[in-house]
Amino acid sequence: MGTGTDFDLVTDLGWSKNTSGGQCEGLVYDSDGRAVKGVQPFNSWVRLHGKGALEGLTDKDGRFRLYLEAGCNPMLLNIPQRSTDLGEEADGRLYSGYAYGGINLCRFNQELWEYVRDLEVVTGLIEVLDKDTVRYWRVVKALQRSLNAYDDDDRDGTLASARAELAEVLDQTAGATTFHENAIGHAHIDAAYLWPKRETRRKIGRTVSNVLALMDQDDDFLFAMSSAQQYAWLEKDYPDLFKRMKKRIDQGRFIPVGGMWVEADAMMPSGESLVRQITTGMKYFKEHLGVTPNGVWLPDSFGYSGALPQIARRAGYSWFLSQKISWNDTTKFPHHSFIWEGIDGSDILTHFPPTDTYAAEVTPNELRYSEVNACDKESIDQGLLLFGYGDGGGGPTREMLGRLSRMNDLEGIPTCRLSTPDAFFHELSKEMDQCEARERPRWHGELYLQLHRATLTSQQDMKAGCRHEEGLLRVMEYMGCRARLSNPDYRYPSDEIDAIWRRLLLNQFHDILPGSSIAWVHREAREDFDKDIRALERMIQDATEAIADGVPESPLLENGRVSQANWRPHSVPSDQVKALDESGNTNVGAPTVRMKDDTYILANDIVQATVGKDGRVLSCRDSKTGRELVVAGIGLGGYRLLIDKPCERDAWEIDRDAFLGPCEYGKTTKVVPIGSATSSGVEVTTRIGSETTIVTRIVLDRGGHGLRFHAKVDWRERDRFLKVSFPLALRTSTATYECQYGTIDRPVYRDTKDTEAIFESCTHRFVYLHEGGYGLGLVNASTYGSSIFPLEQGGISGNQPGTLLELSLLSSPSFPDPNTDTGRIHEFTWELLPGANLDEVVQEASEINAPVLAHVPDIQPLIELCRHQGDVVLDWVKPADDGSSDIIVRLYEPIGERADAVIHASALLSKATVCETDLLEEDGETHGMPKALTGPDSEPTVHQGRETRIPLEGARLSLAPYQLTTLRIRP
Repeated sequence: MGTGTDFDLVTDLGWSKNTSGGQCEGLVYDSDGRAVKGVQPFNSWVRLHGKGALEGLTDKDGRFRLYLEAGCNPMLLNIPQRSTDLGEEADGRLYSGYAYGGINLCRFNQELWEYVRDLEVVTGLIEVLDKDTVRYWRVVKALQRSLNAYDDDDRDGTLASARAELAEVLDQTAGATTFHENAIGHAHIDAAYLWPKRETRRKIGRTVSNVLALMDQDDDFLFAMSSAQQYAWLEKDYPDLFKRMKKRIDQGRFIPVGGMWVEADAMMPSGESLVRQITTGMKYFKEHLGVTPNGVWLPDSFGYSGALPQIARRAGYSWFLSQKISWNDTTKFPHHSFIWEGIDGSDILTHFPPTDTYAAEVTPNELRYSEVNACDKESIDQGLLLFGYGDGGGGPTREMLGRLSRMNDLEGIPTCRLSTPDAFFHELSKEMDQCEARERPRWHGELYLQLHRATLTSQQDMKAGCRHEEGLLRVMEYMGCRARLSNPDYRYPSDEIDAIWRRLLLNQFHDILPGSSIAWVHREAREDFDKDIRALERMIQDATEAIADGVPESPLLENGRVSQANWRPHSVPSDQVKALDESGNTNVGAPTVRMKDDTYILANDIVQATVGKDGRVLSCRDSKTGRELVVAGIGLGGYRLLIDKPCERDAWEIDRDAFLGPCEYGKTTKVVPIGSATSSGVEVTTRIGSETTIVTRIVLDRGGHGLRFHAKVDWRERDRFLKVSFPLALRTSTATYECQYGTIDRPVYRDTKDTEAIFESCTHRFVYLHEGGYGLGLVNASTYGSSIFPLEQGGISGNQPGTLLELSLLSSPSFPDPNTDTGRIHEFTWELLPGANLDEVVQEASEINAPVLAHVPDIQPLIELCRHQGDVVLDWVKPADDGSSDIIVRLYEPIGERADAVIHASALLSKATVCETDLLEEDGETHGMPKALTGPDSEPTVHQGRETRIPLEGARLSLAPYQLTTLRIRP
C-alpha cells in the first residue's frame, strides 16, 4: 500500500436498501480485539490505510487480519406491519433476506468521491430552485457543461475539468436574508424496539465506532448522543471505544446531551420517575463523562407532560428539544422555536427542528423544506438540523458531511453549518429576547401528540408493573429512612435500590412502557418488574422489622398502608370476601347489600347503588345530597369491545373509526352478592368477545369514600380494544386529569380540529369532573388511557344528559407482538367518588395506589404538614444521593391553588435543620425558580456557605399553584 493512498474495505452482507438500519449490521474487529468500525447498508466501508485508519491495522507489508461480527436480525423496520412471531425469541432460524455479497479491498478515489458529492448537491439544488430564476438556469447549464466534460473512461484526465465547471455555482453564497440551519451529527437509537436490549448494546458499539472513525477523517465533525444508559452499556461492553470516545468528549466534539438515563416516555411515568431519569442520568454524566448537559433531549417520545418545564428548570436545564409533535395527524403545531410554559408557569426555551426529523441526510431538499416549513420566521431565522441514520444505521456518513461542506453558504437554500446544541440555543435565546414580549412564541400546558394514542393501553403489564413498582419504591425509600433513624443496626440497601431504579428507568423508555416493542422486549420487562417487585417487598419487610425492633412498643398492623395522603401506617381491611345468601351481610357496621326486584342495592353513608341483573350499575346516588350520578336507561360499569384495526402502526394507534364502528357489549352470566366484615357488594361474571371472561367485584367499604370496582380479565382477543364505560349524569365542558405534580384540563366537547384530536388521552391516577359546585372523581390503580365525550340522546333536537367517560383497559394489536396481553389474567381497580372535591380525589388516588404492607408498625411519620391554606402533597421521602445521613423530601401543590403549611418534625428529627435544593440535591440551589421554604419568625437561620439552613420544626412552606419543591433535611 503506497504512501498517500487510501484503501477501504467495502462490505456487503446482503442488505436491503429500503432502510438504513434495523437489519443485519456488523462490527469489524482487529486481531487484538479492538473495535474498528461498524458496517451497515449505507455505511459499509472500513478505512484500512490512509487518513482515519486505526494505527496498526496493517503491517509494513500491507498485510492484515480483521474479524467481522454481524447479527442476522429479522428485518421488521419499514416493512408492512403484519402479524409475525419473529420478535418472540432467538430461535436459530435463518432470516432469508440476507445473502453474503463479499468484502472488497478498494482504492479510495478522493477526487471522484468529491465529484459525486458535487453532483448530489447540484442536482438537489435544481430540484428546489424556482425554474423561473436566473439561478436555476445557471446551475442547470453548469451541470450540463460538467457532465459533458466528464469521461468515465478517462476519469483521471477529466475529473478536474468536470469539477471546475461546477465550482462557480457552488461558490455562490446565500443572500443577506436567509434561513440558517445549525447541524449536529446524531443517531437516534431506541433502547429496545423491534430488537431486544442485547441488540441495542451492539448497535451502540457499531454506531460509536462509526462516529469515531468519521472524526478521524473529518476534523470538523461534531456529534451528539443522549442517554446515560447507552454510555453505561458502551463503557461495559466496549471499553476501548469508550476510552477513545472520552478523548473526543474532552475535545468538545463528541457531545453528551440530555442528561436523562434514557429517552423516557414523558406522559406515563410518575413525577418522581421523571426526576430520577434526570438525577440518575446526570450523576452518570458527571462522574463518568465529566459533563453536565444543559438541555432536555427527547426527540421521539409520545407527547410531553405539562410538568416537564418545571422539572427541567429545577434540575438546572435551560432548553428543551423534541420533534415528535411534527407527527401530529390532525393539525400542525404553530411553533418551531418557542417558550414552553408548564402548568405552574415555569418556562423553558424549546425548539422543534423544522426539518421534522431527527435523522436528516443533509440534502438541499431538506434545507429548503426547513425554511418553508419553519414557523415564526418573522422573528426566528434558524433551526437545528439533526443528521445521521439511527436505530443501527450507523449515524452520520461521510457522504452527509461532504454535502454539508458544500452547503455551508450556498445561494438558493438556507445556510448550514456544524454547531453544538448549546451554541445553537444560545443564539436562539438571543433572538427570542429581541422579540416583543407579547409577540414571543409561547405555548402553555402539555404538548399533546395527536398520534400513538393506543400506547397508553398497549401491553398493560408494562403499565401495571410500572405503577406498582413506583408505589413500592416510594414506600421502601421512606421506610428505609425511618429504619436508619430508629435502628442503628439497620443498613439501607442503597446499591440494590439504585439497581432497581435503573431497571425501572430503562423500562420507562418510550417504546417499552408504551407497549410498542416486540414480545422479547416486553417479556424481559415483565421479568424485571416481577423480580424487582419481589425484591422491594422483601426490603420493605426488612425495614419494617428493623423499625419494629427499634421501637418495640409500637403495635403491629396486620395489613397497613403508607401513602402520600397519610404517611403514618394505617390499617387496611382484608379483601377476603365471600358469597352471601339472601340475608345479605350480617356483619355489624358493614355496608348493606340486599336484593330487590332482580337488582341488588348497596348502601353506606356515602353511596347508594343499584346493580341490575346485567351487572351494570343502574343507579348511583350520592347519599349526602341525593344526587343521581348515572344517566337513566344506560347503566354504569359496562364493558365495550371496539374493533381495533388501525390503518397503520398497529400497537401505536387507536383510530377514530374504532369509536364510530360496530362494537360488542359484555354479556353478564352471573351476579352474586358478596361481603366481608367491612365491605358488601356483588360479583359479576361477564363474557365478551370470543373467549374473554371478566369477573368484577362492585363493592362499598365501611368508611370508604366511593363505589369500588375490582376486575379480573382473562383476555383472549385479537385486534380488539376493551373499555369500561361510565355514563355520568353530569354536564361539563372540561375534565381535569392528573399529571405529574398537578393536573391538566382537557376538553369534553369536540368543536375544533385540535380538541377533536384529543379523543384518547393520558389519565394517570384520576379524572375529575365537576358541574357547578358539584364534583366527582374516578381514580384507578394501573391504567393510563381514557376517552371522554358529551353523551347525547335523541336526534338533532335531543339533549345532552351527561358525559361519557371510559377507561381503556386492554388491547390486542397484531404487530409488533401478535400475542399482546392475550392468554393472561389482568387485574384492575378503579373507584367512583361521588360529591368529592379535587383535594379528596387526590387523597383517594394516593390511597388506592399505595401497596398493602404486612405487619407494619404503627409509628408516627417523620414529618407532618399542618396545612393553613390549600393543599400540599408530601410526595417522596428518600436518602440523599450523596450517601450522607441527610434526608430528601419532595413536596408539591396538587390542584392549582396557592397553599401554605407548617412542618412538624417527629422526635427523631427534633434537632434537624432543613434547606431548599434543586432536584440534584444541591444545597441552596434553585436556578432562579421560586422558593417555598421560610423559617419560623422566632428561630434564627443558620448560614453554611451558600446554603441557608433553618430548624425543621416549624419551618413554613408557601407554594404557588402546582409548585414543586425539594427539601434537604439534616438530622
